[in-house]
Amino acid sequence: MPQLLCSVPIRPRLSKFMDRACVVFFAIVGILIAWGTPTADLIADGPNGGIIYPFERSIHPFFKARDPSHSTPVLRSSGIALRKEVIIGYFGPSKSDDLGMASLWWAAQRGLDDAQRELHDKLPPCRLVPLIKDSPWSDGASALAELIFRENVVGVVGGTDGEATHLAETIVAKVHLPLLSPVATDKTTNLAGVPWIFALAPGDHLIAPVLAQRIAGSCPRRIAVLLGSDHDSQWFWRELNKWLLRHGCPVNSVIILPREEQAVTKAVWESLENSPEWLIVSAPQPLLVSIIREIRRHTSTVQIVCDARVSRVDALKLLGLDAEGIICPCLIPDSCHIPQDFRETFQKEFAVEPDYAVALTYDAVRMLLHAVARAAQGGRDNIDRVEIYNSLLAISPYRGVFGTIEWDRVNANKCSVVPGVIRNGKIIPEVPLSR
Repeated sequence: MPQLLCSVPIRPRLSKFMDRACVVFFAIVGILIAWGTPTADLIADGPNGGIIYPFERSIHPFFKARDPSHSTPVLRSSGIALRKEVIIGYFGPSKSDDLGMASLWWAAQRGLDDAQRELHDKLPPCRLVPLIKDSPWSDGASALAELIFRENVVGVVGGTDGEATHLAETIVAKVHLPLLSPVATDKTTNLAGVPWIFALAPGDHLIAPVLAQRIAGSCPRRIAVLLGSDHDSQWFWRELNKWLLRHGCPVNSVIILPREEQAVTKAVWESLENSPEWLIVSAPQPLLVSIIREIRRHTSTVQIVCDARVSRVDALKLLGLDAEGIICPCLIPDSCHIPQDFRETFQKEFAVEPDYAVALTYDAVRMLLHAVARAAQGGRDNIDRVEIYNSLLAISPYRGVFGTIEWDRVNANKCSVVPGVIRNGKIIPEVPLSR
C-alpha cells in the first residue's frame, strides 16, 4: 500500500514585522527588570566616592534589611553581659610564619591594649580570640560559630582577605553581630543587604578610577593584564576595566593564572610578547611576588601597576628592589599620621614600616571597643548588639592612625585615594593626600 508523505510546518513562520516587534518587546521588558533590580555595578558618577548605587535612586524593598529597626524582638531581648570581660573575635590566625598575617595579629593586640588603657574605667577587661589556625574554610567558620554561641562576643574583626571576609559575613549576618573588615577592598561585602558589615579599607570602586586615570594620562597604545584566579584579583580587575573603558584605554591581552606558580614564566612571556607599555598585575601575595620577579627578569622598561596588596609589608620585603617604580594606590597619606611609638615598636618587631592593613586593623579593634563603651554608658552591664551597631554608626567620622574613617550609606569607608609609586621600599604619593 503506498504511503503518502507530507510536510507540515511545526509553527507558521512569523513575518519580519512580528519578529522585530517581539525583539523590541522583550528588550523593553529586560530593561525594565534590570532598572528595578539592585546591582553591585557602577551606574553613574555620584557623591559616594564617585558612584551612585541603584538603591539611592529608588529604595528597593531588599535594602530594608539594612535598617536595624527591622530587627526582630528576639534580637532586642538578647543582651550581652559585660560583667566579667569583653570578648572580640579575630577572624585570622594568631600564629603565622607569614609576615603579613603576623603583622595583622600584632596590630589587633596593640589596638586592644591601647583601647583598654583608654577605657579602663568604662569597660571590664577585654580579650581578643583568634579563630583561624589553618584556613578560614577548614576551621575558621566553625570556630567563629562556636565562639558566638558559647561566649558573649561584642563583634568580630577580620578577615585577612576578601574571601575570608565574605565567609565571616555569612555567619555574623545570621546572628546580627558587627563585623569590621580592615583589609578587604571588595565593595560587594557591603552590597549584600547586610547592615552589620563595616569596611574600613578603601574599596576597589575608589581605587580603580584613580589608577585608570593614572594609566590614561600617558595615552597608552598597548596594555597587558596578568591576574590571579582568586576572588580579590577578579573583582579588582572588574572595577579597573570599567574605568579603563571609560578612558578609552585599549587592553590587548588578559591572562588569568591558576593559584599555582608553575605557569608564571609562560604567562609573563606571553603578556610581554607584544611589548606592552603598561602591565597590570593583581594576584595573591606569593603569586604576585613570582610574577613581578619574572617580569623584572625579562624587562625593566614596562610600567607595572598593581592593586593595594603590593604595598603590604610582606610583599615589599620579599620583592626588595624588584618593587622599585611600581604604581599602586597610596592608601596612607604619609608616615606622620602613625604615632611615633607605634611605628618604632612595629619596626623593632618586624624590621619594616607598618602598612595600611596594619593601621586599619589597629583602628578596627579600637573603634569596636569605643563603640561598646559608648553603648554601655551609665554603668550598664548588659547591652544589645543593635546598640553596638548604632554606636559604630554614630562614631563616624573616627580619627585613627590610618586617618579619618567615615562611613558612606552602606557602611564603607569613603576616604580619598591617590596613586603612589614605590621608592626604596616605601609608597610615595604622586599627588598630595590628606585626611
